[in-house]
Amino acid sequence: MIPDSTNEIGYMLLYCVLMWVVFTLAFWLADNQHRWKDAMISALLNLVLVSVLALLGSYAAAQLGTSMTMTTGFQLVGVLICSMAVSRIGQMLSWPRTLLAAMLNVTGYIVGGLILAWLFIHMAG
Repeated sequence: MIPDSTNEIGYMLLYCVLMWVVFTLAFWLADNQHRWKDAMISALLNLVLVSVLALLGSYAAAQLGTSMTMTTGFQLVGVLICSMAVSRIGQMLSWPRTLLAAMLNVTGYIVGGLILAWLFIHMAG
């Protein structure tokens, strides 16, 4: 059994580190100049924006009583929009590279979520 008070912080730290690495790789791969520093800073900004959006989205979903499909769709569109904005501002990528960065970020977000779910299931069981 997992004690709730101690592992919640651990899971949040694991989420932050995993998503930061995933977002960094996505921004780095989309950048034709492969600038690590810019990719890491953009990933950190993207992580903050996506985390705030997830928090607001979860409160909105709880209040509105929306379905899991709608909540998930809202979250993925939010990741897409945040990634596009950060890519345009942080790295000043061209539009095709901005779309590539956004799609890589959404894909990484889904894969990261699946990895975290798998870890949570295996650590809890």
